[in-house]
Amino acid sequence: MLTAILKLIASGIEFFLGIPFVGGAFIFANAWGPLLLMFLFYLAILLLSIKYGYAKWGAITGMVVSIVAFIPVVGMILHWVAFFALLFDGIMNYKQAKARG
Repeated sequence: MLTAILKLIASGIEFFLGIPFVGGAFIFANAWGPLLLMFLFYLAILLLSIKYGYAKWGAITGMVVSIVAFIPVVGMILHWVAFFALLFDGIMNYKQAKARG
């Protein structure tokens, strides 16, 4: 359940970072620090996903996006890709967690 919650939180953050101009301004204003923070957040999610046997593709997508997203327009598009990937992965993890009990 923890991985599902973290992935859904991460999808909300990716939604914010993918907003044209707003997300970019936030990233630029913080000297790309949010991308490093998100990479570390996705690394933690990946390790938890491995530990508890959940899908890893959402966290891996987020890590790749965090690395490549320093390119302005490409970054905005990739944040949207990560948003949808993490949203679907989080929902799937939530359903799996409920089924496991």
